[in-house]
Amino acid sequence: MALDFTEYFEKYEAVVAEVDAVFKKFENEMGDLVKCGKGCSDCCYALFDVTLVEAMYINAKFNEKFSGLERSVILTRADKADRQIHKLKRKVYKASQAGQPTNDILLEVAKARVRCPMLDDNDLCSIYENRPLTCRLYGVPTSIGGVAHTCNKTGFKGGEKYPTVNMDIVLDKLLGIGKELQEGIGSRFKELSEMLLPLSMALVTDYDEQYLGVGERVNLTVPKARVDELEQAAPKAAPEEIVAPDAPKSEACSTCTQSKSACESCGETIVLGGGGKE
Repeated sequence: MALDFTEYFEKYEAVVAEVDAVFKKFENEMGDLVKCGKGCSDCCYALFDVTLVEAMYINAKFNEKFSGLERSVILTRADKADRQIHKLKRKVYKASQAGQPTNDILLEVAKARVRCPMLDDNDLCSIYENRPLTCRLYGVPTSIGGVAHTCNKTGFKGGEKYPTVNMDIVLDKLLGIGKELQEGIGSRFKELSEMLLPLSMALVTDYDEQYLGVGERVNLTVPKARVDELEQAAPKAAPEEIVAPDAPKSEACSTCTQSKSACESCGETIVLGGGGKE
């Protein structure tokens, strides 16, 4: 019985739409600072991982779009990129084991450049319509763990305050969809939903029953009665929104009693390059 991921892919596409809307808002309101455009491939050399649902979605779109020699060329590039990333991760691990400072290790990783296998000979993305979320937000200020980042080709300057996209919220959304997928297919791999892997590996992976941990004796269909039971038992919470321009100024949050990680979800502007919020 073939596995059907339509439900989870549609939820992923909803996150994509939300992210694209945020980027468009930056373009409309800060267009002079957003320098993204056709032919710029800076983000195509950046190192980042994708979550399970994003990897599977892009893999499915890749398999739909490419075949023959063109597919073979891309897979060859993916294999090359994956070997480069593997060597880098081994180097990072050895440096960590040797006691090298974490900041020095992260700086070295940030300087590493690996060409994305989907970047064609004309420096254009071969799967642009289905590119990862990280690529979609690369040209605007983002934050991970409260630390701000942006592309070095943008007009956003270090030390100044800007509305900032909270990537921790984006990641939580994707991990949540991955968890639903894991439970929905009855995977025996309890940590499957927490998997993070480079795009190169996502392209070459065959997401079949064996890889996903779905055995022959596992019931792939969840009865509707069980679905209703799970929905009724699940806690209801309002979905968090990704931070966009026109975020409240930090003074408005001065009396907030929430943890610092919650501040970004309500829109607090952080300082780009400042390593924290003011």
